[in-house]
Amino acid sequence: MLPIVKFPEIVEQYASWFSSVFSDEALIEFKRYVSGLILAENKTVEGINRIIVCEQRNQSSLNRLLTESPFSEKELNEKRLALLNSLPETRMKAGKGVLGLDDTLLGHYGQHFEEIANLWDSANECRTWAHNLVNLYYSDDQTDYPVQWQLWKPADLAKIETGLVAAGIKLKTSQFVFKESDPKKWRQYLLGVWSRHQTQDNVAALYESKLFIARQILGEWVKTNPNLHLPVTFDHWYTQPCFCRFLGDELKLRYVGTLILLRDKKR
Repeated sequence: MLPIVKFPEIVEQYASWFSSVFSDEALIEFKRYVSGLILAENKTVEGINRIIVCEQRNQSSLNRLLTESPFSEKELNEKRLALLNSLPETRMKAGKGVLGLDDTLLGHYGQHFEEIANLWDSANECRTWAHNLVNLYYSDDQTDYPVQWQLWKPADLAKIETGLVAAGIKLKTSQFVFKESDPKKWRQYLLGVWSRHQTQDNVAALYESKLFIARQILGEWVKTNPNLHLPVTFDHWYTQPCFCRFLGDELKLRYVGTLILLRDKKR
């Protein structure tokens, strides 16, 4: 891989958009990181730092940008969206654009990562250790890019159990045996109880499901873009009555979901 002796022109051209987000030194590290994501084959921090010879720094400086720098991720994303909306080609377009909602598995080799879970990978039809990122995406005939995202976190069953009891919701004594003998069945039962009572604020706060995250992301988008009535598309997992009612009745958004036809195997 050839070394990077100069920041790409596109990085230099638009870096000033983000000057209010970073300190002067952090902005240089930001430019180094973005340049590496564009040009480096090995997009790890080590791989990026190794090939950048302009503004050459110790790898620890780039690590600190990503792990310790006090910049606001929300402000950074707002600046990114403002930049995209300042350009005719990438501006969100009422009547032409569409929002796509989905979650993405970010697979890992190993299990010792914070918030990782053993999840079903429908694309490869197997279980895998991964993070799960809920994404809101914008697309039209000229451009497409992510708008907002949030990491889904595995349910804290002890917290949910304690919270349900504190909310006065009775749990079936017969189900407690599964806490030890069949943890999967216990999880399904507990999340089922939570789901049936999640309209209560003190219960909803016990667990941020993917649907809960999707509602938050879309609600925030509508507040930020009150005049852009873009339709929302999503797959069958999100095509649930409560979520569809939320989109139509509360956010006043049109939507296109996916339904699966379940065929009788006996026929």
